Amino acid sequence: MKTHFNFSALRHSLTPPQLAQLAQIARLTQLALLALLLSACAKDNGPELIFHNGIVLTVNSKDEVVDAIAIRQGVIVALGRSADLLKLKTERTELHDLQGHTLMPGFVAAHEHPTLSAIFNAAVDLSGFSHQNNAQVWQALRLAVKNTPKGEWIYGAGLDPILVPDLQMPMRQALDLIAPDHPVVLAAQSLHSFWANSKAFEAAGINRETADPGAGAYYQRDLHGELSGFIAEGRAAAPLLKELKSPWKLFNRYSQVLDGLVARGYTSMASLGYNVPPLMARLASSKNFQPRIRQFFYLVEDELKYLPDAPAAAQQDPYFRVLGVKLWHDGSPYTGSMYTSAAYLDTPLAQALNIAPNSHGAAMIETTELQAKLEKYSRSGWQLAIHSQGDASNREVAAAIALNQAKPVADLPLRIEHSVLLPIDLMPRLAELRVTPSFHINHILYYGDALSASLIGPQMAQQVLPVKRAFELDMHPTLHADSPMFPPNAYSLMKTAITRKTSSGAHLNLEQAITIEQALRAMTINGAYQLGVADKTGSLEVGKWADLQIIKQNPYRTPTDALDRIELLSVYLAGRKQF
Repeated sequence: MKTHFNFSALRHSLTPPQLAQLAQIARLTQLALLALLLSACAKDNGPELIFHNGIVLTVNSKDEVVDAIAIRQGVIVALGRSADLLKLKTERTELHDLQGHTLMPGFVAAHEHPTLSAIFNAAVDLSGFSHQNNAQVWQALRLAVKNTPKGEWIYGAGLDPILVPDLQMPMRQALDLIAPDHPVVLAAQSLHSFWANSKAFEAAGINRETADPGAGAYYQRDLHGELSGFIAEGRAAAPLLKELKSPWKLFNRYSQVLDGLVARGYTSMASLGYNVPPLMARLASSKNFQPRIRQFFYLVEDELKYLPDAPAAAQQDPYFRVLGVKLWHDGSPYTGSMYTSAAYLDTPLAQALNIAPNSHGAAMIETTELQAKLEKYSRSGWQLAIHSQGDASNREVAAAIALNQAKPVADLPLRIEHSVLLPIDLMPRLAELRVTPSFHINHILYYGDALSASLIGPQMAQQVLPVKRAFELDMHPTLHADSPMFPPNAYSLMKTAITRKTSSGAHLNLEQAITIEQALRAMTINGAYQLGVADKTGSLEVGKWADLQIIKQNPYRTPTDALDRIELLSVYLAGRKQF
């Protein structure tokens, strides 16, 4: 039996007071339904993660410190007091008691070379980080020769007469005696110098008639025109490195390099040239079908086939973007190719490094050509990152930028990389042009003594790496390790920027020391600024990606000498635990 209600007839049969009562019931019913709906929505939209009872370093514009943070769908939805944020908890919320530990943004690696790290991870370790003297270095190579089948390539990496003072540099004939049946290629710690034996040159098709690549890259020859074995710069060494760069061999090693960065607290990483193909980088980053670190690529001009159709500002992939082009204006202090106003010293160390007496280095690219490239690439929507270490190099780069009146691309500033001898008087103009420097700060720790005593002299050495001035001018400076040259240990970089100490305990340009708060900004939000994602990451703020790390000690309260002993507990990318 069906029952039908005639609501129209019912309405007409009721008295006005009865109608008013019915309307009130309807309104109350509607409000009750709305409350239930809101409650359901609140349960559905509540935070998935709440970290509480800790020290949360936001690194926001006020450097605020709170004790709790809430995350939903990989994005920060609230920060504040634990008591307040715990009220947002639903049955779906996972609570993490920080137990007084510190939570802060994941580090942003502003300038690294993960591909080079992957390449040379397969090489014999000949570095001063592992060997204390010349005998140990060459014993390691002889052992590798003994254990390698005849005819197979042998690569070594890390040669460094600064970290190994008695090191005898490996000319071609000496390498022929050590490895008569193998092609051998060795790389300096700086990755700007290389050495090879006769079989390696032969296999690569390089002989006394081979033309030098130019732009500071060359094959050194002796008085008779024969190859000495020394090779300057990566462009000249490239034909000798093909075996190491095989994509099939690189994939797993590249993945391991990314894992190593995450295990040091990094959640974003910029690769400044010499890259694996972007597709390989994306695949290598995937773990359980989820990226574990954000990658930002700058391509050298030989890699421009990988430029995507969309320019940097139009790319929306939160985990992988090609931002622009890396150019080299000068080279390295440890090959004499850093372009300086004052001559290099004539010392035994300079001679061991093949630095010609009274040389100044030279520009690898003329100002007019650099100006043209700046205009060409920036007009096409690409960010420019320019390798410029020496003071003369920095002045010519600044002149090219000013002549071109180069405009930053969208939210992407112009970048100067390494900035070892960035002149103080030049920096206000660079700040006006919206140029941002990334400082290769551990030159001070590892090589500061040698720079002062044996390479550029104490007067020049006391002008290196003006990080504090860059902060004063709001240039958003960053610190980087340039791995694999130096280990990508963020706390070591921060410690050096604060103390300005060399390995002997001397100080270089101490007036440019910065605070721990500035050092942390240089490793987080400033890196995000240089990559054009400061609105998305680099600090802990509502609406930003939940890229964070949990550490045992609070760096703001840790003695500077103990910074590099801070213990990492876990790393999260977009709210997902990666370490």
